[in-house]
Amino acid sequence: METAFSFGLYTLSSAPETTRARVLMATLDLIQRVKGPIAMGAIAREAGLSRQALYLIFEDKADLFIGLLRYVDGRRGLVEELAKIRDAPTGVDALLAIVDLQARLNPGYKPIVDAFEVLRRQDPAAEKAWRDRLDHRLAGARAVAGRIEAEGRLRPGLVPAVAADLIWTLTSMATWDDLVARRGWTASEYREHLSALLLSSLVS
Repeated sequence: METAFSFGLYTLSSAPETTRARVLMATLDLIQRVKGPIAMGAIAREAGLSRQALYLIFEDKADLFIGLLRYVDGRRGLVEELAKIRDAPTGVDALLAIVDLQARLNPGYKPIVDAFEVLRRQDPAAEKAWRDRLDHRLAGARAVAGRIEAEGRLRPGLVPAVAADLIWTLTSMATWDDLVARRGWTASEYREHLSALLLSSLVS
């Protein structure tokens, strides 16, 4: 079972890593080249496999897209980054670690996010994969909010569920994109102002 800090990252399946990685990289390449839905047959051809062989690794296209997002997270070093959140001395430190993670890693993640933003409007499998990632990021936000409450630091009158929703929303890729990519904030400005906003909103 995945930890609450998974934020969309999972252990890869038992399929041979070289074959699985080849399929995932082929899928990523197609997503960034092709505008619109991508058939499993096209992915199989790109990876040099038969459709039958592809379905031995992935149950369906949604399973493949979920695996792709997790694979990309793994290549970004998210396992180590999530360990910093999990091992933070306090819930507040964990909260600040989430903001720091977004400030540092989001620039490299933006191309796949942009590709999925287009694809998931046209392909239910891509939408399901993206929702899976969002759900697990929310689970991580809930864990951090619960920890802040358990330590007696949650702002009076604020319940953990609302605090988690605020963490999830304010540290989303969409918020980062608006402030950094569109408004021109630097990583330092994003880190400083988002941290201050979250602390003033959530922490007593």
